[in-house]
Amino acid sequence: MRIANRVEKFPEYIFSRLNRAVVETEKATARKVLNFGPGSPDFPPSEKYIQKFFEFVRDPKAHLYPGYKGVKEFNDAVRAWYKKRFDVVLEDDEVLPLLGGKDGISHLPLALADEGDNVLAPNPGYPPFSEPGPMFGVTSNYYDLLPEHDFKPMFDSVARQITNKTKYMWVNFPGNPTGAVASLDELKEITAFSKKHDLPIIYDNAYAEITFDGFVAPSILQVAGAKEHCVEIGSFSKTFSFAGFRMGWIVGNKDIIAAMQKVKSQMDSGMSLPLQLLGAYALNNRDEKWHAAMLSSYQKRRDVIAEKMKKLGLILEIPKGSLYIWAKIPDSAKDSETFCMDLLKEKQVLFTPGSAYGTNGERYVRASICINVDNIDEYL
Repeated sequence: MRIANRVEKFPEYIFSRLNRAVVETEKATARKVLNFGPGSPDFPPSEKYIQKFFEFVRDPKAHLYPGYKGVKEFNDAVRAWYKKRFDVVLEDDEVLPLLGGKDGISHLPLALADEGDNVLAPNPGYPPFSEPGPMFGVTSNYYDLLPEHDFKPMFDSVARQITNKTKYMWVNFPGNPTGAVASLDELKEITAFSKKHDLPIIYDNAYAEITFDGFVAPSILQVAGAKEHCVEIGSFSKTFSFAGFRMGWIVGNKDIIAAMQKVKSQMDSGMSLPLQLLGAYALNNRDEKWHAAMLSSYQKRRDVIAEKMKKLGLILEIPKGSLYIWAKIPDSAKDSETFCMDLLKEKQVLFTPGSAYGTNGERYVRASICINVDNIDEYL
C-alpha cells in the first residue's frame, strides 16, 4: 500500500499515542488508569439544553444539508452573545460556525498560508496550532512563553521570529497548556503588535467561560480596531459541555472569515441544523445556575488535584482559567516523558508530558481538572 509522503511530515496526535499507553497499562495491571490527560469536559450538559436538542432533532427539516454558512438563528445568537458578553458588535459576514474549535484551527493554514510560508505559534502551545501545517507545506516559527514572564509573549523576541513568509500569529488565553490568563490591557498590546507588523492574530478564546477566583476573560475583539487584523475562535465544548457535539465559531475580520468559508465549503457540508439551533438556543438562554455549578465543580477539583500534584514534588501555580494545571517536574526527574511514563507504570496515573507542547514544556506536565477525582486517594 502506498501512503502519501505528507503523512511522514507531521506526528501522531499526542492523545492518540497516550491512549494506547493507557490501554496497555490497564491490560497489564488489571487496574483502571486515573487519566489526567485529555481535556474532555465531563460535567454533564444542562438538561434544559438536552431537552431542546431532542426537539430540534425531531424537526422535519433536521436531516437536510445545513448550507455552508451559519443559519440566521445561529449567526444572530453569536452576534447577540458578543454584544451582551463583550460589548462587541459583529456583522453577519463576520461570523462562521465551526465543527469545533479544532476544525477552524486545522483549516486556517489552507485559508491564510501558501506552501513555504510559516506561522507564529507559542512554545509551549496547543499542538494543533502547528502540527497540521506541514500537511500543506506550512511550517511554524515558535515564540517563547516563559514562567518568568507569566507565560505571556515577549514582543521583542516575537518580532525576531517574523519573516517575509510569516502569515499569522496564534495567541491563546486562557492558555492551553499553561492556564495563563491575559487582561484586556495585555490584549491591547498584542493588537498593537499585530498592527505594527501587519500580522493577523488568530485568538483562541475557547476557555473564555472557564475562569476562576473572580477573573473574567476578555475578547480580543473588545480592542478598538481589532477586527482589522484579528479573528477569534470560540467553543461550545467548554462553555456548555458540548465537546462531543463538535460545535464552535470563528468571528472577526471578514476577509479571513470569507477565506475560511470557501475552504470549508470544500471540506465539509456545515454544522447540522439541529446543532446550530442548539447552539443558538444555548447562547440565547444561558443556564446560569448550571454554569455556576460547573465552575464550582471544576474549581474544587482543581484545588484537590493541585494538592496531590504538590505531594509528588511538582511545582505549580493555581490557574485562573482553562481546564489544566501546568506543573514543573522535580529536578531529579530525567524529563517530562519519562516522569509521566514512570508514574503511569508505578501508580496507574497519567499526566500529559509537557514536551508534547513544545521544547519549553520539557520540564513540565499538564493535568486536566475535568475528570472524576472521587477515588483520587486510592492513586495519589
